[in-house]
Amino acid sequence: MKTIGFLTPYRHLPEFNKIVSERFKCLDLSDLIEKEQQHLFKECDYLFVAPNYIGYTITDKLLVGTNINKIITPSTGLNHIQVTKADIVHIKNDPVLTTIWSTAEHNLYLMLKLPRQTENIVEMNSKNLGILGYGRLGSMVKKLGRPLFNKVYTMDKDHNKPEFFKNVDFLSINIDLNEDNRRLIGRKFIKKFAKKLFIVNTSRGEVVDEKEILELLDKKQILGYATDVVQDEHTEGESVLKNSQLDNLTVTPHVGGTAIESQEKAYKRVIEKLEDGK
Repeated sequence: MKTIGFLTPYRHLPEFNKIVSERFKCLDLSDLIEKEQQHLFKECDYLFVAPNYIGYTITDKLLVGTNINKIITPSTGLNHIQVTKADIVHIKNDPVLTTIWSTAEHNLYLMLKLPRQTENIVEMNSKNLGILGYGRLGSMVKKLGRPLFNKVYTMDKDHNKPEFFKNVDFLSINIDLNEDNRRLIGRKFIKKFAKKLFIVNTSRGEVVDEKEILELLDKKQILGYATDVVQDEHTEGESVLKNSQLDNLTVTPHVGGTAIESQEKAYKRVIEKLEDGK
């Protein structure tokens, strides 16, 4: 029986816990400190890790002297894993994602919360939502936002939609991270908008220039910024947002996808893919 080392808590998920306990030897490393976890990697065939539960990056160096050949992650983002000596089993672009609403709902929560923590409380019904990145998550945000906002505008890879920049009051960032959009959202991009914005990011911290966002917030050139993701989340670097005391900034600890039902779906699906050899 293969051994999975869980860097991520899993016993709170009854269905998933039953499945993995029947099929694998489970080594719960989630309550251990980093050095203790890595000391026990030698007992594992696989590692199971979700990005919101780990404070470091899984690298090839950590796998030296182990039999680990697969890293299992119930996530779409993979920036917490940088390996060449093991396969990564993930759910990026997997059909199960169409059934997982937790991140889109967290996005909505941040949009509702942000104006109420500032001096700019507004009626959402009179405001327009702009969704940057109209993929799976963007379409979910649109479905949730349509009854709440006056109008919903979407923009995907084309960043030249005049009506988007003219009319949007709330900007929801839902783009994938790639080299073309790293630090895309900064002073230059924000200046394109006709109105001062509330901005919500449940994409990746690296698509935002955090230093410029912080400056714009401080000068009230952005009404508010709420994010569930920050730069350098899985490295020794430190996001400039974490220590800010600005009242128009909210940072949540990457909990967008952690609804119990969503975790059950994602965790079970990634184990299915492991067993199917996909």
